[in-house]
Amino acid sequence: MVWRVQQEIFEEALARGQVGLAVLDASLYVTRRLGRLSGWLPEEGASACAAPLLMHMAESLAALRAGGEEIVMPSMRIEPEAPRVTISLSWNEPSQAFLVVTAPDHAGEQIDRLMASDRREKQLLQQQADAASARLRVADALYRDIVESSANLVLRFGPDGRVVFANRCAASFLGRAQDTLAGEALDALFPAPGKARWRLEGAAERAVSFEMPVRDAKGHVVWLSWDVSFLGSDAGGEFQAVARDVTDARRLRVEREKAQEEARAAAIANERLRIAHDLHDTLVRSIVTMIAEARLVAKKTTDPDAKAALAALDAQAREGLWEVREAIAQTRAPRREDKDINAIVQEFQTQCDQIAVSLDIEGVGALPDETEQLFAAVLREALRNIELHAGAQRVRIALRKDETAASLVIEDDGAGFAPEARKPAHFGVTGMRERATLAGATLTIDSAPGRGTQIRLAASLVRPAD
Repeated sequence: MVWRVQQEIFEEALARGQVGLAVLDASLYVTRRLGRLSGWLPEEGASACAAPLLMHMAESLAALRAGGEEIVMPSMRIEPEAPRVTISLSWNEPSQAFLVVTAPDHAGEQIDRLMASDRREKQLLQQQADAASARLRVADALYRDIVESSANLVLRFGPDGRVVFANRCAASFLGRAQDTLAGEALDALFPAPGKARWRLEGAAERAVSFEMPVRDAKGHVVWLSWDVSFLGSDAGGEFQAVARDVTDARRLRVEREKAQEEARAAAIANERLRIAHDLHDTLVRSIVTMIAEARLVAKKTTDPDAKAALAALDAQAREGLWEVREAIAQTRAPRREDKDINAIVQEFQTQCDQIAVSLDIEGVGALPDETEQLFAAVLREALRNIELHAGAQRVRIALRKDETAASLVIEDDGAGFAPEARKPAHFGVTGMRERATLAGATLTIDSAPGRGTQIRLAASLVRPAD
């Protein structure tokens, strides 16, 4: 009974493909083949070595028959879409036959599924990486196209301050080929004036913006407004700097400030002149009339006391007239703050903080109003020209005074120019000369292209004899 149950279970396993069993005789011919899993073997009566899996295994099977260990073949697929199986071959001495057992390899199937899933995941990741790389290539191409066609200077440089990339506009500005700029030091291509260096402090945390004067390929001074940003550690710690030309904007600002200053000065002068005229036409005329009438009365009277009183009144009236005329003269004079050399220099330092400025006026003392006004006007014009055209690193201003004369010296180490050429860029020189001539002062300009400029203004403090 037990044997019958076991046989039924075995037959069911054969039918379900849970096992395959075959018997080979000593000559390796198939004598029995049970279950579809044994279908890879030839039909009964055929040589087992005709099966592809057993080709060239005659010697191994002979060794197995001679007492060798069971042969277990690696997990495999008999057909491409068939499940994996394991095949074991053993020798049964009593029956003088080989037993071939074929069983499903479920573990191998699981491994295959895991490997297939892993391959699919890797393939998906690779596709995503390829897509991301393609997007980056497109973005980089678009970025480079935008950057190359930009009218602004665009630079990329590393933490060491050496250029990694420069667009066409930057190369044209410097008069260099693009490929020759890579590796160049930023400070060498765009040297910062004065003691200041490129303002990169804090640029890794936030964008940095500043303006600086530089010289283009033709030697012209150009003001550039820089915006520097950190591209991040993913970009190798590089920085990007974008510069736009703001020379015209600064020139317009200076010209606007000059026009506003002149308009304000003219308005104040006109108002003071009106007040002075009003005072002259009213108070001065009344005092003069009073003096004339008092003197006429004094001539006609014979009373000594009246004559003395009229004489005292005449003296007081003449003193009052002098004070009124002095007040009128003060009203016509410009405001003190418009002539303050310290304030003028401080304003220049605020606008051009990258230029080192030294001012030497110790012990000079007060100057006559007309001299102080002349010096202030010439100093303002000189500093405007230095800001716009010189590209200087240092400016020195010295004021000297003795008993007979005062002098003002303004020196810079900028681009220089030919003073007699009278180029449009130096229109202020003519104005300075005219101011000096009208004031009876002497203006000398020592300059040449490439060696800076010295302006010396000398004014006499001795009034000419009447």
